[in-house]
Amino acid sequence: MDERGFASVNATVGPVRVLFAVSPGIGHLFPTVPLAWALRAAGHDVLVATAAESVEAAAHAGLATVDTAPAGAIAAIFGAATGPPDERARRMSERGRRIAEAGHEVHELLLRTFGQVSAVTAAATVEAARRWRPDLVVHSRLQGAGLAAARALGVPAVEHGFSLQSEPDLAARFLPHLAEAYERAGTPLALPARRAVIHVAPPEMMLGPRGEAWSMRYVPYNAGGGLPEWLWRPPERPRVLITMGTVVPRLQGVGGLARMLAAAPDVDADFVLALGGDADLAPLGKLPPNVRPVGWVPLHHLLPGTAAVVHHGGSGTTMAALAAGVPQLILPHGADQFINASAAADLGLGTWCPPAEVDAGTVSKLLADATTAASARAAAARMAELPTPADLVTRLAALARASDA
Repeated sequence: MDERGFASVNATVGPVRVLFAVSPGIGHLFPTVPLAWALRAAGHDVLVATAAESVEAAAHAGLATVDTAPAGAIAAIFGAATGPPDERARRMSERGRRIAEAGHEVHELLLRTFGQVSAVTAAATVEAARRWRPDLVVHSRLQGAGLAAARALGVPAVEHGFSLQSEPDLAARFLPHLAEAYERAGTPLALPARRAVIHVAPPEMMLGPRGEAWSMRYVPYNAGGGLPEWLWRPPERPRVLITMGTVVPRLQGVGGLARMLAAAPDVDADFVLALGGDADLAPLGKLPPNVRPVGWVPLHHLLPGTAAVVHHGGSGTTMAALAAGVPQLILPHGADQFINASAAADLGLGTWCPPAEVDAGTVSKLLADATTAASARAAAARMAELPTPADLVTRLAALARASDA
């Protein structure tokens, strides 16, 4: 009981408080939203600690949010996009290929970058935790600040995955980057005593050692948006969705899709070009008659009824297509996209090639591949067997309450 006579939030009944410490970037935030919603719907309290564009995105998802980085701090870590689009694309591709060399493990390039992000956001994350007093910290896979907050308060930490990658020792690799944050918090440099890991795919689909992990169904969240009338009509020909996420169009522009779109008239299909509302399509010139450009439409509403999806290999798009059972043609550009492309191909979910090598035959072959279509549907059915975010709520609450026992 507290000084007012009310039961503590750590009591064996009643709500618990869960702090979500999330790396900046909607590719890190969006996969955590369904679990945050599930906790709120069950009567628990949720606060999101994040930075940059994710602050507004979390608020738009209906979640209470605190900003954990000074203005410009995150952009300074990732650097400005400089040089012509072709040069930016080349650098991004080279970096992505280097990252893929590490396989299921997080490459030192990514670890260094997100170690800096974790360090920059750690002080505000720990401060928010000390003020709000959560019973549990859920942190996105590459956000070490959540580890510091959980350790400082002596509460459990839960790592929330967002892809097919698994690395049981990943949390420990963040500690050297958090030494100053731990010292500032007056906390010994060590992992939280109680930890758990959530994987968002069936165990047999995960890359690398699985370790002790909880499996949870990947439930796509792509923000809200209006649905166009044509989406309700059955397609007269196979419908192919083209999307490049949010980062690629912003860093490289859309010129890299010129070859793909030039091949569209030679494919017996109708294409939906979904690049969001901010992408400048002018470099693409006049689009072929079988290509329909759309603004922001939630991806999980575009995928049903789609015969194939052409995309960049971002984790969110890869996982959403897997969950929807849609065959994938991946044109990786950088980051972890080469890893995702290779994993999707190895699982029989589709194929991949460099953006400069795609042609009409590549797309037509995928559309005619009944084996891949069946494999994609089977993978989606297997995903649907996993516990939902709502199913994990009781387990998370029990973990939080056990820490106070």
